[in-house]
Amino acid sequence: MNYNGFFGFSESPFPDVPDQRFFFLSKQHEALLEELADFVRARQGIAVVSGDEGVGKTMLVQALIQRLPASFQPLIISKPSLEPLAITLIIAGALDITLRETNLVKLTPFSDAVQSLAQQGKYLLVVLDDAHVLTDQHLEEIYILSQMEYQGQQLMSIVLVGRKGLVPKIASKANERLHKLVRLDLALTGLTFGETTLYIDHHLQQVGSSYKACFAEDCSGQIFSRTGGIPRRINQVCHQALNRAWQEQRHRVTRDLLGGEGPPSPFKPLAPPPRWISLKSYGIPAAGLLVASLAGYVLYNMYFGPAPSRTSPPVATTTAVTEKSVPVPPQVVSPPTAAVVPQPPPQDKPAAMSSGPQEAPPPPSPAPRGPEGAHGLVVADTSQVPPADNGMSEPETTKPATHQVAPEDGLLKIVASYYPDNKEIGYDAVILANPRITNEDIIFSGQSITLPGVDKRNNIIILDNKEHFAIFKRYYNASQAEKAEARLKELQLHYMVRETQLPDDNKIYRIFLGGYGSKEELKKAMALAEKN
Repeated sequence: MNYNGFFGFSESPFPDVPDQRFFFLSKQHEALLEELADFVRARQGIAVVSGDEGVGKTMLVQALIQRLPASFQPLIISKPSLEPLAITLIIAGALDITLRETNLVKLTPFSDAVQSLAQQGKYLLVVLDDAHVLTDQHLEEIYILSQMEYQGQQLMSIVLVGRKGLVPKIASKANERLHKLVRLDLALTGLTFGETTLYIDHHLQQVGSSYKACFAEDCSGQIFSRTGGIPRRINQVCHQALNRAWQEQRHRVTRDLLGGEGPPSPFKPLAPPPRWISLKSYGIPAAGLLVASLAGYVLYNMYFGPAPSRTSPPVATTTAVTEKSVPVPPQVVSPPTAAVVPQPPPQDKPAAMSSGPQEAPPPPSPAPRGPEGAHGLVVADTSQVPPADNGMSEPETTKPATHQVAPEDGLLKIVASYYPDNKEIGYDAVILANPRITNEDIIFSGQSITLPGVDKRNNIIILDNKEHFAIFKRYYNASQAEKAEARLKELQLHYMVRETQLPDDNKIYRIFLGGYGSKEELKKAMALAEKN
């Protein structure tokens, strides 16, 4: 018996191989699918889809294939050999065409077959999976294949799918010609906090259950903090938690069953076999230009190595590469894999404010809180934080640093370690210096957090660019914060607002005066603001 029988599942809800029945269509996936489908139908240029391992690129491509009309014949190629024309030979094999005779390669039948398909209203969709491992020789071959045209359009649509390293590889000098043909550059990112729970619920519904039936409500934050919304990691964490629940004969997963002692143990990677199409060859006159190009390419590679890149592509008109803007992290880091325990919200809030901005009581110092940011801040090892007391006199200004979030870290724990003499200003300083922190209850293991310098005597925050800031007011009411902003604008003072969510779903608005090059300028601005 396994946990499927224990929970009454019809089958495993979190398979380790792609299965379209479990495909969760988020808003991001829907938008990307629409763009990809439009690109394939247009048959112009090359599309690139990149993303971290396990983010769902294979599932997205399979969903794309299901959306296309029958006139498009899909062919997925993964990790071709290093021999010259390896990709062309694979496509020819899918078309049941033999190109080899002894050591020679005849390209005419290949060109004939692809043109014949186009004359019948049928087109190839060639997807290069794991494209980040392709060599420059492969990419040059892809460029040549993209030049096959019929009535002003490409004979085959080409989509390159791979990890993040794919984009800089295509943009390199060696692949300049190919880069100019990229018409669609899409980045697939992890699910949001809310989508992560919906994703799990979708999987469980496919096997006759639901999220509420199998997981306690407070599990959502820990699952998201451990996985960063990466589908494969969500599958792993949920699979392991359900397995632990079954072993302990507990019919619902609680936070203690989710684990948090490091990254989840991955399933054995199962590489899906290439999908081939079986088409008959057709006898139509060859495209001489293509045959000559490919033949020259083969001969050059056989005797001299990869063909040299040319400075200008043969295509007369090319458009700039378009890059889709998606909610991704400012930097590519390993997605969060360990839970950070959230802590209780601040207990006191200010009463309703009367006229004019009034200072709200600062949030108390709760126990270490957990995860932040939809796509991850990075938190450093606490062992790197300087000790609070070394037996010598403390410097007046705390030195700036970067902290790598550890699994056991919470935001307040980090602040208390680094700003032991003034936790309140230290907390404000971290919020100011890390605009990606929008929820004070969420930070990620592995996330990098900037710890700015603080002048302890004057409570002045000094950012890396040497600009000086000080907390002006803290509000729990948006309208009061807006009034304060309006007043600062009238006084023509420099200020910055940081809006963050508290653990109890309320918000706090911190207004900082700053951007000044010296403490003296900042003190004058503070005096003017407080006077008015």
